[in-house]
Amino acid sequence: MSKEFEEMSIIDHLDEVRKRILICCLFITIFSVLAYMKSAEITSLMKGPLDTAGKIDLVFITPLEGFLTKLKVAVFGGIVLSSPIIFLQTLLFISPAMYKKEKIIVFSCLPFIVALFFSGIYFCFAFILPTTLSYLMSFGNEHMVPMLSVGKYFSFVIGLTVAMGSVFELPMIMLLLSKFGILNYKTLAKKRKYAVLVIVIITAIITPTPDAFTLLAVSLPLTLLFELSLGLMYLYSKITSKNKTVEEKKI
Repeated sequence: MSKEFEEMSIIDHLDEVRKRILICCLFITIFSVLAYMKSAEITSLMKGPLDTAGKIDLVFITPLEGFLTKLKVAVFGGIVLSSPIIFLQTLLFISPAMYKKEKIIVFSCLPFIVALFFSGIYFCFAFILPTTLSYLMSFGNEHMVPMLSVGKYFSFVIGLTVAMGSVFELPMIMLLLSKFGILNYKTLAKKRKYAVLVIVIITAIITPTPDAFTLLAVSLPLTLLFELSLGLMYLYSKITSKNKTVEEKKI
């Protein structure tokens, strides 16, 4: 770890956490207000995947459900729009624990991190949600007519969207876990076939459509992300070993 990180006390770390959280909350609030003003367009966009399953109306069954759902959608929009700021603040918080070369690499990856998150959201709306909702709605018949609550529907969409956006951050997550010694590049590389199996199992869980095409179409990008993660971990291990060598020579 860097000397700057070692010199920070627990109080300094807590102050830093509070500062980063306050900045994130400020931007989330601002963007949530903007999203609330455009909530009609956002709800229409989020209902789009359901329209692929046929004409299904959304209803609210309590007096407050409509308003609370509109508020939930606005906060979700605020979080998505402020995600670049959230990622930046996260990197700024952990940066004292890194060496200079590590900071350069991690911060240069910020556009890539943001792009991965939005790619996950797009992938979810373009493929996962339409296929999933079409499959789930296919259970309806003359005895079971689907009539969805707006609160439950948007909670389902938001949950799945955030999950896919987070899954697409796999390279960054694995790099950080490698940084703190939780994951090891050589071990993961040797256990690659088991990792691919886990990815296929996760894909089967988040995409309940049983056809092989869907399973392949979703698991392939996740497998590529895993391979990309291994590549980043390899580069990081090389940089770390060089830094250790330089430090030992100075001593």
